[in-house]
Amino acid sequence: MYVKVIYDSKARKGLESGWGFSCLVGGKVLFDAGPDAQALLDNMSRLMVSPSDISSVVISHDHWDHTGGLWEILRSRKGMKVYACRSFSEDFKKGVKELGGKLCFADGPVEIAENIYVTGEIPGEHKGEIIGEQALVVKGDKGISIVTGCAHPGVLEMILSAKKKTGARKIYMIFGGFHLDGMKREEISSLVEQLKKMGVSKVGPSHCAGEKARRVFRGKYHENFIPVQAGHIIQL
Repeated sequence: MYVKVIYDSKARKGLESGWGFSCLVGGKVLFDAGPDAQALLDNMSRLMVSPSDISSVVISHDHWDHTGGLWEILRSRKGMKVYACRSFSEDFKKGVKELGGKLCFADGPVEIAENIYVTGEIPGEHKGEIIGEQALVVKGDKGISIVTGCAHPGVLEMILSAKKKTGARKIYMIFGGFHLDGMKREEISSLVEQLKKMGVSKVGPSHCAGEKARRVFRGKYHENFIPVQAGHIIQL
């Protein structure tokens, strides 16, 4: 099983980067859609990914930097399944339906492709408001991995919820947005130690994790730190 990072705050030469996240899991499931359709499609083209390759889209949470490219994908693929949280805005739900997408809600862990699961909604908070977010759980050759969009509920809570929902005992890798930008170094270090105690083997903080968090994670995980960026192919 592999993941191809399509869009992120960092990118390999020749690819566009910016505030947002998107990746293709197992060659068929698009997780989040970045902030901008053109940037997403340009990166997809350069990474030899076609909208016709995508069987379904999972949106982690209803923020512009994760939904922006969705609408153009739906215009090119009528009837595509879009996995969302029930708490998403009515505008989002209406937009999916108007473009011919099939809106799907996971009230618990649902296998949406072979060995790829969506967790269903996990409650979180952003700027004082409640926000629902979901993650992907991937059963790869090396164990269970979790892909997060922003982890507004908290990285630890996302892991614990995913383990509880899926029955997984150990997490091989977690990567994606960790929402740690602005957090104190001591708090990030404490988080890293908790992840290590939980047996998380590899980590790849990206998007909204922030440079400080990347440095702390790299310093503590060493060769098990994954430098996630657009264009990166991650083997699970």
